[in-house]
Amino acid sequence: MKWGILGTGNIATKFATGLMALGTRAELVAVGSRDPRKAQAFCARFAGTGMSYTDVLGDPRVEVVYISLPNHEHAAWSIAAARAGKHVLCEKPAAMTLTELETMLDAARAAKTFFMEGFLWRCHPRTAQLRTILRDLGPLQSAHAAFCFDGGRPVKERLAKIEFGGGALMDVGCYPLSWLRWLAGEPLALSATAQLENGVDLSTAGALRFANGLLATFVTSVVSAQPTINRVYAAAGSVDVHEPWRNSPGAPLIVRTAAGERSYCTEDCTKDPGLPIHALEALAVHRALPDHQAPEMSWADSRGQAVTMDALRHCIGVHWINE
Repeated sequence: MKWGILGTGNIATKFATGLMALGTRAELVAVGSRDPRKAQAFCARFAGTGMSYTDVLGDPRVEVVYISLPNHEHAAWSIAAARAGKHVLCEKPAAMTLTELETMLDAARAAKTFFMEGFLWRCHPRTAQLRTILRDLGPLQSAHAAFCFDGGRPVKERLAKIEFGGGALMDVGCYPLSWLRWLAGEPLALSATAQLENGVDLSTAGALRFANGLLATFVTSVVSAQPTINRVYAAAGSVDVHEPWRNSPGAPLIVRTAAGERSYCTEDCTKDPGLPIHALEALAVHRALPDHQAPEMSWADSRGQAVTMDALRHCIGVHWINE
């Protein structure tokens, strides 16, 4: 597959590194930026031709576009890409609101193009391994998930500004929410509280109740670092998942049952060792293109995620300017 990337920031760099790791299985042919010099410097480091966003979408070589722009730009460029006949992998969160997401999916449906929201942890084989382990442990009882980091002061513009769709919940809180929904489906009830500044949350903690009886908590922050360890308790044991989002080499997955404790490392479940997680995400896109959506993160899953995100934002008092 021939890829184009919109954006030249940190996440775009990681994704390009993943594409390079795929060798002949993927090719980066175009990179878009508002600053032509940034696009050219990015391509000099990796591959492809530097150009504007619009030119990337107009390039006949580009088959699929990775959108790594700030949250408030996801919808406009995803829609533009679909209308240009390009398949789309859009960085999470896909949209600012459920209403915005629906316009993006409508555009993909009309153009008969692929669309996926980029929760890359869903594409790692350790996720499938965890599903198998939990199935053997019986009914789920409780769970906790976290994604926190200290981004320092002053808070970066993309995180601090309500106009950009900023805040901890949007930036990294969407990860634990996507994980809890992956465990148990859509929540029946939820609550949350937050530390707000200039209309966005810097830290948020919340609780969710699911139809299968699971009670879950989550915490997220962009001003406070915490270990990234998810935990789930089931009828016959519990599981600790270290580094569930990055799935770093050597990160353990620890299963505790009445029979004792067993630990798996990331490499135990990787059939294609050495590939970075962004490469695995790109391969998931390749496999699912004919179906226009991927089982790792279907359109229905993105809708459910957007519903939960909207509800939690409103619960903590974060409202976008145009809502």
